[in-house]
Amino acid sequence: MLQGVLVALAATLIYLESRIGGQHMIDRPIIIGPVVGLIMGDPVTGLVVGGQLELVWMGLAGIGTTTPPDVVTGSALGTALAIQTGASYETTLALAIPISLLAQFGAIAVPTVNAIFAHRADACAANRDYRGVERCLWMGTCVYFVMYFCMTLAGFLVGSEVITRLVEMIPAVIQDGLAQSGNLLPAMGIAMLIQMTWDKKFGVFLFLGFALAAFLGVSTIGAAVFGAICAVIYFLFIGGNAASPELASATSSDFIDEDSEEL
Repeated sequence: MLQGVLVALAATLIYLESRIGGQHMIDRPIIIGPVVGLIMGDPVTGLVVGGQLELVWMGLAGIGTTTPPDVVTGSALGTALAIQTGASYETTLALAIPISLLAQFGAIAVPTVNAIFAHRADACAANRDYRGVERCLWMGTCVYFVMYFCMTLAGFLVGSEVITRLVEMIPAVIQDGLAQSGNLLPAMGIAMLIQMTWDKKFGVFLFLGFALAAFLGVSTIGAAVFGAICAVIYFLFIGGNAASPELASATSSDFIDEDSEEL
């Protein structure tokens, strides 16, 4: 019970940090996983699950009125259930996605409730009651706190037994299929990110990293070192010598003026 309360409290505070403390990217799975793992007494598994979920959701962003899957709740409960049930992180990874989708409904419902405080804040602002506006804003934050805390705690308490029995009932062939799908999810996340950031000028470096990993067995850290070296070389030979059109036109006009003065 204490672990469930601490996991729910940590997940809720991490979520609220991005709303009242500024966006410092603490609400990412790579951060949530080790924090939950430390609470559960297994930070290594927390780091592994968090890293895998980060690869899945690294390109996820809420644009406009769209509400993406709840990364915080999915990461916290996915990591906690992986440690608590002893299931393979690939299986838990496949289960973390539905958890985040279910929590998404809560993220959609809270703004509907907070609309009451928004209208109340408008009325307070019209009456120059600025303390009332402040109270309305904090009340909306409290609604988020209660919802995320209760949702994460309920998922932890209910999910432990349910997920344990579910994992024990799943046949080995299905668990192998979940493991393979879990291995594909990070690749899908990277593909989504590449689709948004693809540039023909730098595409060759992507294939260079793939070749280093596939044919030479270079680790992720090694590929990052090679990438940093390539970035420095690119800047020295291309980026540092590329002059802007304004600078080039100004330089050419200076030369013309100097030549005309000499003549």
